[in-house]
Amino acid sequence: MTIRFDFYTPSEIAETLGQRLRTQRLSLNLTQAALAERSGIGISTVARIESGQGGTLDNIIRLAIALGMVNHFAELFDVAPTSIEDVIAKQNPRLRASNKSGE
Repeated sequence: MTIRFDFYTPSEIAETLGQRLRTQRLSLNLTQAALAERSGIGISTVARIESGQGGTLDNIIRLAIALGMVNHFAELFDVAPTSIEDVIAKQNPRLRASNKSGE
């Protein structure tokens, strides 16, 4: 079952992703130290991310690469068209947001 994050707080999302990271690390039979070495980040950073205390996007990407899961980022922030107008708009993407407040 896929979990949706619609009603999660940022800290709840970080905790869930940290748990998933830990599960994947353990399924590959890696210690935190081994994952830290593979990814080029500190062991305390691995532990902090696994416990849901956050981390930089760069470090999370490094961990995903080390775990062979980097392709899970492929659809992150990719907007799937839901109408023909969306398809047309994707061909001519906006380069800036408008200057109007609230949008």
